[in-house]
Amino acid sequence: GFATLKGHTSVSAVCFLPTGELVTAGDTSLRLWHPETGKAEKIWKLSGIVETCCCSQDGRYIACGVADGLVFIYEARSWQQVAHWQAHAACGQGPLLQFLAENTYLLSAARCTCKIWSSRTTKLINTWETVPITSLHVARDCTVLALGSHTGLVTIHSLPDGNVLHRLHAHRTEVWAVVFSPDQSLLATASRDDPDGLKLWSAQTLEHLQTLRGHVGLVLDCSFSSDSVQLITAGYDRTLRLWRRHGRPPDRPDGGVLASAGLAPREGLPPLLAGGVWRCENVLVGHGDIVAACAVAPGVAGPS
Repeated sequence: GFATLKGHTSVSAVCFLPTGELVTAGDTSLRLWHPETGKAEKIWKLSGIVETCCCSQDGRYIACGVADGLVFIYEARSWQQVAHWQAHAACGQGPLLQFLAENTYLLSAARCTCKIWSSRTTKLINTWETVPITSLHVARDCTVLALGSHTGLVTIHSLPDGNVLHRLHAHRTEVWAVVFSPDQSLLATASRDDPDGLKLWSAQTLEHLQTLRGHVGLVLDCSFSSDSVQLITAGYDRTLRLWRRHGRPPDRPDGGVLASAGLAPREGLPPLLAGGVWRCENVLVGHGDIVAACAVAPGVAGPS
């Protein structure tokens, strides 16, 4: 089933708290929705367009990026504002955001600049310049960062120093989403390379594993289920698509699943089999306009 949440005139970003509450960013507001009633529990009104949002892994904080370069942090339980500052000057956008180390640090990115801040004091910890940034995602263990660019290039950076580890020519056009799977075995990239706008890569070797075809036009966002066997994607074609991995990654010699970053697939195994074979299992329609963002609630796993 589904529920339609009414209140925004437009929505540009969505994310979930670990408790299942949904956070949405759009127009000039940030909204917190109850997972069962679908009612807005809290509406934060801001002076500019709210373009991005994220939740800390421990569920304590919610952050949002507001044009032009402003960042706000709120306490999720009390709903109180705990910090706000000008993270990026004259950038013309709401910074892309993600918390690090539960809630200790906040990564922000706008134009060609990445910054790491103390989320408690707003002190700048590190900053570095890179390619023009269109998307970002930090791996679950917070040791690596993937950045998408408007040229189709994806760069992998070590954290917290920001050094470039790898450069991947993933697409011909803007990379609108980059997402590591929770088990850190896969990297998904999304672009407007119709019909090749959605690709899966080995997070260990950056080998191309599979191109997922089905969306028409831009693929704007993607999100993995908590067990890394399902992927939800959002597109310019007004649809959400649900993909599922058939098969499993190869076993390590000790019997565990090959998942941690830095491990290569088992010798002799074709790259595609290392990531399983992904197929579209459902197409969700009903939106009257482009679907700009999607998220999977924490703890939601694919069928066994």
